[in-house]
Amino acid sequence: MELLSPTEQGLKNALESARQAKGFTHAALAQKLGIKPPSVTAVLTRKRGLIPQSLLDVLDALDLELIVQPKERQ
Repeated sequence: MELLSPTEQGLKNALESARQAKGFTHAALAQKLGIKPPSVTAVLTRKRGLIPQSLLDVLDALDLELIVQPKERQ
């Protein structure tokens, strides 16, 4: 089994924390997105593949990381 990179694990954790903080179930988030609940579950629980490997490679080569933060409201 292939492990998630720190970037992928961080993104997965941030998405799940945000979903819970907003009080969304997988079904409620799916409805908001206009997709089926299994699709939301697949994105939030998959073991790998959330971020394309090529993007992870570029981030690594440039010593960069993705950061997830709430949007600024205007």
